[in-house]
Amino acid sequence: MAQRCAICGKGPQYGHNVSHSKVHTKRRFMPNLHKARVTIDGRSQTALVCTRCLRTQAKSV
Repeated sequence: MAQRCAICGKGPQYGHNVSHSKVHTKRRFMPNLHKARVTIDGRSQTALVCTRCLRTQAKSV
């Protein structure tokens, strides 16, 4: 299952873990996704939505 927001399309970002000795190892920052009932194209459906989009939708209601 792709880790992608159904509204804004936000996906994983890439960066590094940096240890105390400054060794850089690759890592992924995953978006904070939740299943929620949202209206997309006038229909109410369950979708994986990032928390930023949930907040924005709550503000517009």
